Amino acid sequence: MSQQFSDLGIQEQFQQSLADLQISTPTEIQRKAIPVVLNQKEDLVVLAKTGSGKTAAFGLPLLQLIAVENTSVQALILAPTRELGQQIYKNLLSFAANSPEIAIASLCGGTPIKPQIEALKSSTHIVVATPGRLVDLIKREAINLKDLSYLVLDEADEMVSALKEEVDLIIKEIPKKRRTLLFTATMPGAIKQLIQNYMSKHVLQIEADMGTMGHQGIDHQFVVVEPIEKLEVLLHFLNSKIGERGIIFCKTKAAVNKLAKNLAINKFSSGAIHGSLTQGIRDRIMEQFRAGYIDILVATDLAARGIDVKEVSYVVN
Repeated sequence: MSQQFSDLGIQEQFQQSLADLQISTPTEIQRKAIPVVLNQKEDLVVLAKTGSGKTAAFGLPLLQLIAVENTSVQALILAPTRELGQQIYKNLLSFAANSPEIAIASLCGGTPIKPQIEALKSSTHIVVATPGRLVDLIKREAINLKDLSYLVLDEADEMVSALKEEVDLIIKEIPKKRRTLLFTATMPGAIKQLIQNYMSKHVLQIEADMGTMGHQGIDHQFVVVEPIEKLEVLLHFLNSKIGERGIIFCKTKAAVNKLAKNLAINKFSSGAIHGSLTQGIRDRIMEQFRAGYIDILVATDLAARGIDVKEVSYVVN
C-alpha cells in the first residue's frame, strides 16, 4: 500500500490543504525527506532533480515546525532566481491555506523593496528570498535573522556557481546554531565545499531516484554539428515542430539575445528571458509562453530554474 502524507507525520490542516490542491500521494523525495526534517535534528543534504517535489519535501515539515507564538523569522529559504522564489512562496501559501496564523514573506529581487521593508516590520515566520535582495535588506538593517532556526538552500548548485558571494555573506549573518537543509540537482565540487564549510560534520544525505526521476517518457537525442551549422540545424528542427511549444537553453545572456533575434528574423514566435531583464518583462514573457501566445522560450540555464509550464513538447540545450 502506498504511503500517504498522514503516514509521514503531516498534520491534518496541511493534509486538508494538499487535498484541496488535489495532491494525494507523496513523491519519492517527499517520502524520504519529510520524516527526517520533522523528526531529526541533523543537517540534511538532498540530491534530487528539479521537478521532483522538493518544495513540499521541505515546505510541509517547516510549516509544521514553526512556533507561531514566536514572531521572529525562524526559517529562511534561499532560491537562485526570482521565478523559483515566487513559485516556492506561492506553494507555501497554498500549503498553509488552513493555517492563517503562519506569516510568510517573499523577498525577491525585481520588485520594489519598500513594501518588503514594511512587511518585515510585522510578524514574519518564514522568509523566501533571492540572495541579492536579502543582502540588500541585511545591509539596510531591515531584517533580523538572529532567531533563525532553519536555513534551506534550494537549487544550491545554481547558487554556488552564480551567487556564491551573496550566499557566503548571508550565512555569516545567521546563527551558527541553526539547521541547514540543502537541496541540489547536482553535486559539483563547489557544493561539497559549501557542505564542508557551512554544515555540521554529521550531515545526513538523501537521494531520490536520480536514475529515473524526470526521464520517464522523454526521448533524448543529440546532434553533432560544426558551430557554423548550428543555427541552420536548429531552424530545420524548429520547422518540424511548428505549432508545438518548446524551450531552448543557452549558456549566456548574449547567446539568448542573439538566438532570439535570429528566431524573430526567421518568423518564429518566440520570447527570451535572462537575469538582466526586469522582473516585469520576464513575468510578461512567461505569461505569454504559458498562455500559448508564443511557442518558443529562449532562456539561460539560471533563468530556467523555476519555470513551471505544462505541455512543453521539446527542450533544446
